[in-house]
Amino acid sequence: MAGGLGTRLRPLTCNLPKPMVPVMNRPILEHTIQLLKKHEITDIVLLLFYLPQEIQAYFGDGTKFGMNIEYVRASEDFGTAGAVKLAEKFIDDTCLVVSGDAITDIDLLSFIDSHNDQGGLITLALSQETNPSPFGIAITDKNHRITRFLEKPSWGQIFSDTVNMGIYVMEPDLLQHIPDGIEYYFAKDLFPKLLRERRDLFGFVTDCYWKDIGDLRTYQQVHRDALENLLRLQIDGQFKDGLWRGKNCKIGKGAKFDGSVILGENCKIGNGAILQNSVIGDDCEIGPNSVLRNVIIWNNVMVGADCELTNNVVASHSAIGDRVFVDENVFISERTSIGSESRINANVKIWPHKEVEFGSIVNASLVWGDKWQRELFTNSRVTGLANFEVSPEFGAKLGAAFGAWLGKHNYVLVSRDATPAARMIYRAIISGLMSAGVHVENLQVMPIPIVRYTLRTTRDRGGVHIRRSPYEKMLMDVLFFAEDGRDFPAGATKSVERLFHREDFERVEFDDVGDIDYPVRIIQSYVQDFLDHIDTRVIESAKPKIVIDYSFGAATQVFPSILGSLDCDVISLNAFLDPKKLTRTTRGFQLALNQLSKIVKSTNADIGFLIDAGAEKLFCVDEKGEIISGERLAVLITKLFLKTDRPAKMAAPVCGPSQLDTLAKEHNIELICTPDDPGSLIQATEDSEVQFALDTKGGFIFPEFHFAFDGMYGVVKILELLSKAGLTLRALNLDTPKRAYVEGQVPCPWEAKGKVMRQLDKYSEDMNRELIDGVKIFQNDAWVLVLPDREKAFYHVLADAQNEAKAKKLVKEFEQRILEWIET
Repeated sequence: MAGGLGTRLRPLTCNLPKPMVPVMNRPILEHTIQLLKKHEITDIVLLLFYLPQEIQAYFGDGTKFGMNIEYVRASEDFGTAGAVKLAEKFIDDTCLVVSGDAITDIDLLSFIDSHNDQGGLITLALSQETNPSPFGIAITDKNHRITRFLEKPSWGQIFSDTVNMGIYVMEPDLLQHIPDGIEYYFAKDLFPKLLRERRDLFGFVTDCYWKDIGDLRTYQQVHRDALENLLRLQIDGQFKDGLWRGKNCKIGKGAKFDGSVILGENCKIGNGAILQNSVIGDDCEIGPNSVLRNVIIWNNVMVGADCELTNNVVASHSAIGDRVFVDENVFISERTSIGSESRINANVKIWPHKEVEFGSIVNASLVWGDKWQRELFTNSRVTGLANFEVSPEFGAKLGAAFGAWLGKHNYVLVSRDATPAARMIYRAIISGLMSAGVHVENLQVMPIPIVRYTLRTTRDRGGVHIRRSPYEKMLMDVLFFAEDGRDFPAGATKSVERLFHREDFERVEFDDVGDIDYPVRIIQSYVQDFLDHIDTRVIESAKPKIVIDYSFGAATQVFPSILGSLDCDVISLNAFLDPKKLTRTTRGFQLALNQLSKIVKSTNADIGFLIDAGAEKLFCVDEKGEIISGERLAVLITKLFLKTDRPAKMAAPVCGPSQLDTLAKEHNIELICTPDDPGSLIQATEDSEVQFALDTKGGFIFPEFHFAFDGMYGVVKILELLSKAGLTLRALNLDTPKRAYVEGQVPCPWEAKGKVMRQLDKYSEDMNRELIDGVKIFQNDAWVLVLPDREKAFYHVLADAQNEAKAKKLVKEFEQRILEWIET
């Protein structure tokens, strides 16, 4: 499989297919072909897609490599399995499928023997990785049969650190399960289908060296590993004292070589030059007194005198002048000229055919490197330090990438919170969108529920909301919505992320630059539909006295008029926009609840509500000032809702209290259990039979009006339900049995998370458990849930039991087990 675009290796792959990127002075694909030849496999079919002529010109018919090579060119991207299907006429016997853009020293003969011994349709080569999330993960039983497989899981879905290497042994009959002429993948499509049909898939777990060269960091790491002899690759030249020296090399007086250094053919190393742990291609020249540390230089590169390069890659036919300083993690693409006395700052990428003038200081491209070189999106959100990681330059680039994905002449809805930083990024993103020819419908400051609601009824292809993080005051969130207002889907985030990293999205012509419009009657339409879905008369009759803390958020622009139309007696707190107070710490949040409690008691109010700054979540205090926890409120509102409504289905996250399941069974309602993230709950409401959804953190969804969390609608709906039932929140609470719900956290290094999940999966495989998100283990009348955090280096441990002692015991037990598994 040699059709890879190498998006994350750009700018090195702008004009080069990923399999042709050199590793230790040979294309990646050549190392794979040498591995095949070593195992006496000499008949090869190369499946090509991106820049196929480059590969065909280099390898020809394979004669000079001692191989017989055939080619299949795809007219479009058919995916991994779809590409193999195109080679069907060549496959009449057991066949080895190998990724052409990975480096490995796997024992192929043992792998093939394992397949022949098992006799399945296909056998997957598997490796254990400290961070399995970028790969497909698998579990095998004692007979090596694969029992579970999941492609590119989130941390909450990881059940193993054993990953798919993209190397398979297959039988010709497997091709019958691959459809013709459509995009179809082994990991995403074929393997789940075969497992559902209970076909025989086997795994071959190996401890060989393997790296999928999926990004620039891994590309550098492979070279370091090879230079440290962690990986055995064929290297040309004479070897002596850590130096591989190619033919016709000339080395000047006083030149020094530290660690391991490779020189290709016809290289010239100037007097006094120092090279340390570096790889130099053919026909290169390094000037006098230059210092190169951990540098990878391709063919035909010239580096001038007195230069300093550290941890860089310089592609072919580039020239670097004299006295140039190149800081760490700089990637210089082909045919680039760097003028003398220039400085290239860290984490910069320079694209092909660029000319940097004499004395320049270059601080462009991906200047915030490390964060954005991994994953840009967390679910449908991009988060980073305001004005550092999420800077105006970053915002414009992100907007341009999103705009390129949307396509010119389309419309997008954009909104923000009231902070100056959000306004700054908001304007930058709008500029990027317009540069891609996208028209912007500008909602300015607007609550998130109204943004989602509006997208359902407009021409917009998507939406963006920029806010200060409600949890960390230095962080900025950029939230992306699909055209129906739901969370931006995972496939779309990956597409935008690829465009962002490629940096070559098209700018439109002058006359096609996007425009800005300001929609009218957005709030009025929302309020009218809001009230049409509420029994206003029952609330007006009850005339409840309520206290509301607006958290200084955008709900202050909308909600007072709604409550005014219901004839409620309202005491408002923090009912004005204050950009400095939109983020509340845990302590600040608790203080706000305590203040709400005191005011409810002192004013003899019927109930108190705190709405978060984004107007999505709500928190409650009863008439005696008792603060109701999130998980307890979920139980109470569910019980209240089911007194008057009988939906066919309701939805809650896997961490929901067990009483939710009890209530659902009592009312003969199907409870849909989702992963513990808002997007999954919102997705559950796509089923028209789901008429109620909730989480344990103050989020309620009433799909009759809105498919997403809406704190404003939640407040009024709770008032309506209490009024209909003739109950107070306190009476409802006293009438509902209580169970213990305990939460704990265990710090866990990122590199150990996969190992812990594998150990936990093995420990619990014979127990009564659920694997919806993390691992949930049932023990008699209790359960414990172990859930890896998606963004931070720790595990959550939650337990639900009849009494607090039992719940705390379960949490403590599994906290201890996690610590032991980390050390294993």
